[in-house]
Amino acid sequence: MERGVIMKYKVLIILFTVSIILSGCLEKPLIFVGESDTWKVHYEVAQVKKLDEECNTTSGYIRYLGTEPMPERLELDIDKVEGAIITLDENGMFHLLNGCSNATEGSEFKAAIKWENQTETIPLILN
Repeated sequence: MERGVIMKYKVLIILFTVSIILSGCLEKPLIFVGESDTWKVHYEVAQVKKLDEECNTTSGYIRYLGTEPMPERLELDIDKVEGAIITLDENGMFHLLNGCSNATEGSEFKAAIKWENQTETIPLILN
């Protein structure tokens, strides 16, 4: 083999090894979950700071599990989101996208969901 080809293989092997090592250093997201007879909540906090903000990116979803007809609108309080009026999709879900949180492994959350003169508070447990 030519010396140039051998050098390219060495560089590729080094880059591959470094990428594997660095991927192991990334912190896994914090996932908080809770469920009742009516609702399932999944709240995820990435350990990555949002650009130009002093908090971590969040995502997740709320799913309607109830047997009654699905509510058209509901109000949600979770972490830094308070009083958000949301609408569920045809599958009874609402996706939480691009939020902001300073949660840590010791954080405790509750999701308060209000709909049609009903209120439910669901503790979210670190999964």
